[in-house]
Amino acid sequence: MINSPDVSDTNQNTPIPNVKELIHQLDAAVEAVDDPARCQQVMETLCRAFADGNQILEDSFLQPHAEGYARRLLHKHPQGAYSVVVMVWGPGQGTPLHDHAGTWCVECVCQGKIQVVNYHRKANLDSEAGVLDFSEEDVHTAGIGEAGKLIPPFEYHVLKNPFAETAVTVHVYGGEILRCNTFERKKGGGYQLCIRELAYND
Repeated sequence: MINSPDVSDTNQNTPIPNVKELIHQLDAAVEAVDDPARCQQVMETLCRAFADGNQILEDSFLQPHAEGYARRLLHKHPQGAYSVVVMVWGPGQGTPLHDHAGTWCVECVCQGKIQVVNYHRKANLDSEAGVLDFSEEDVHTAGIGEAGKLIPPFEYHVLKNPFAETAVTVHVYGGEILRCNTFERKKGGGYQLCIRELAYND
């Protein structure tokens, strides 16, 4: 994650004023010819929506959850083309190493800062037992209005908030994500594949 979108052909001086307009523009963005173009257009839309701390989300979407990061559905396309999920990260909260079940995703920070650790999947260590190997590729810190894209097979990462301030991110997926794969580090080496069911808070 964390790429600088090419906004040379977009009007950065025209902010997106509300969620209704955001959804309208995302509807158009996902009509692109392929996933790279689709993700690029979604990135540009999210960056314009949340640049310079522009806050168009209701307060109910911005509240942290004591037991872990909050995951709240903002919008689901009627035909399933994409979904928009708001995630809230209290200090110290984060995800395990995970993928997006083969679905593209664009993620944008709209409050605070988030740390992103990207991983490269290496060989299977034990296919029957679901033990895989990964190597850490890079670490980024993203601030307000910064976004990144994940297009399979490049989709393995960790999100976490090691900072004192609550962070909020907006995620646009190429469908509705209700489960993903997580990879838990094993003491003897490698990562154990687990299937994780996902739910929404509140």
